[in-house]
Amino acid sequence: MKKRTFTRILVIGTACLVLGCGKKEESTQEAKEPETKISEEKEVEKEEETEYKTIGEESGDALRILLTNQTGGEIIGLSVKESTAKEASDNLLDEGMRIEEEETVCLYYTPEEGDPAEDSKTPVTYDLSLSYEDEQVVEITGLELEDMEEAELYFEDEVGYVTYKSADSGKEVSTKETALALKAQKEAQAAAEKAKKEEAKKEEERKAAEQAKKEAEAAAAAEAQAQAQAQYEQQYYEEPVYQEPVYQEPVYEEPVYQEPVYEQPADSGGQDVSQSGESCLGGQGVLRY
Repeated sequence: MKKRTFTRILVIGTACLVLGCGKKEESTQEAKEPETKISEEKEVEKEEETEYKTIGEESGDALRILLTNQTGGEIIGLSVKESTAKEASDNLLDEGMRIEEEETVCLYYTPEEGDPAEDSKTPVTYDLSLSYEDEQVVEITGLELEDMEEAELYFEDEVGYVTYKSADSGKEVSTKETALALKAQKEAQAAAEKAKKEEAKKEEERKAAEQAKKEAEAAAAAEAQAQAQAQYEQQYYEEPVYQEPVYQEPVYEEPVYQEPVYEQPADSGGQDVSQSGESCLGGQGVLRY
């Protein structure tokens, strides 16, 4: 009986102790909540008191990010695009606007329709493009803008990157290592493509030289065959060469008239020819021309 009574007293005492502690914790939490709210309100008021240059248009769908320029140069152009998109947005800075070194600006960016998928497990990433007076362009890729509230822009070791405090996890995040790895990957890819092009060029040159050699050999063989054929034809058959006859104009020569010469016939025994009654034609007299 005494044992049961002692057990009841112990149970009642434990219950009172638990109830007392619970009320104490509730009162402590109630006391802390006003302090937290006051602190948050002060931070909001402090942020509202600071005026920043505004980029983009504020809306219910726009992402709001405070960007600080730590790239070491004055930014004259800023564009944003989804990483999978082909073309970036137009320059979001107003005409004549600059982001000075170490200056903080307020960016409002409204993703295009279809950019963020609410039910997608893979977060949508974006690329920033920064332009400078010397026509240099710095690309910062693979950024989860929806996880950023404040970010600092950097350009070191020939890569652009950002540092920010994750809105989801509260951890400090830097994209520098990712940017360096991407740079090394691009350089390796570029070197491989260059080596491939050089190898292809060498192969083309080799093929061209081989083709030229074949053509030269074929031309030499054709020339040798032509010469042999020409020698063969010249040996067994000579093509007659036609020579046009030369016309000679005949020369007319007038005949020369020769006076006939009378030759006295030889003495025929002392007979007078004229007396003998023989004519000159019937006798032995001769007319010579």
